[in-house]
Amino acid sequence: MLTLSPEVRDDAVTLQVQAWLRKTSLRMTVARMAVVQVLACAGAPVDAASVQRALLANGGDASLATVYRILKELEQHALVEREWHHTALGTHSCYQIRSGPERKRNCYFECDVCGRRRKVAEPALANQLVAAAGHEGYSPLQELIVISRCSACIK
Repeated sequence: MLTLSPEVRDDAVTLQVQAWLRKTSLRMTVARMAVVQVLACAGAPVDAASVQRALLANGGDASLATVYRILKELEQHALVEREWHHTALGTHSCYQIRSGPERKRNCYFECDVCGRRRKVAEPALANQLVAAAGHEGYSPLQELIVISRCSACIK
């Protein structure tokens, strides 16, 4: 059984996520709150395996399948955000707590050949793209996707 330390239970982010969970159909289980605490303490996007390792290091017993299921549920209810990180070893999902229950407007480059999608890493560029869309009369509701061709497909 996962146990939560008292000092983390009172964390502002955890309390905020508890309030969001109350507004959804998700129950506030110990496993969900433990995953939320790991994400809150991480401060940066982390993958599911890292979440599970942190849970095991803190005396938890959640399997990797359970961590993936909880992350998927939290993502479906817009409580966490998934990003795709591309490395030399491949592509993997990383998760972080959303800054609010509303959807964030993210900007992506998407290859028109292979469909590979990469998040715009520079916040200033992402803000400029959203501003340019607004100037042209578009209001991106969730995502702004720039269709282009990746370096692998150009060759």
